Amino acid sequence: MKVQLTPMNQETFDHYYKNSVKEYANQHVQAGNWKEEDALQKAENQFTDLLPAGLETNNQKLFSIVHNEQNVGILWIHIRTNGQEKQAFIYDIHLDDNQQGRGLGKATMEALDAYAISYNIKQIGLHVFAHNHRAISLYKKMGYHMTGHHMAKRVDI
Repeated sequence: MKVQLTPMNQETFDHYYKNSVKEYANQHVQAGNWKEEDALQKAENQFTDLLPAGLETNNQKLFSIVHNEQNVGILWIHIRTNGQEKQAFIYDIHLDDNQQGRGLGKATMEALDAYAISYNIKQIGLHVFAHNHRAISLYKKMGYHMTGHHMAKRVDI
């Protein structure tokens, strides 16, 4: 199974942005990081900080994941230089619900590896919420390893 990473167009970006802010807020609420009443505003603030010029934001690459000439998801990476080494960080990877469980996640990660090699990117990092067991399993299979743990405990209950 193969996918292509194609630069995201404005229409796809607008749809992605609107839906992803809500999803990101919900993920933080589910993880216990944010209170529901504050989550949407916090998510909007983070997206605005990270993508102040939308698709034209420097060092941010947003792709449509294409399989069989159909958009099946998105990939958002940030590229930076650390010393003399180029690195990428995955801000978001998402397959449409009806496309999950078909091997497209693995194919997307392989396409990202090929992209990284072609642009001399030496390392790819990411964050995954601890409750996202499917993603954690995929990343481990693709050679990613744990570099740290964030832990929290609620004491105001």
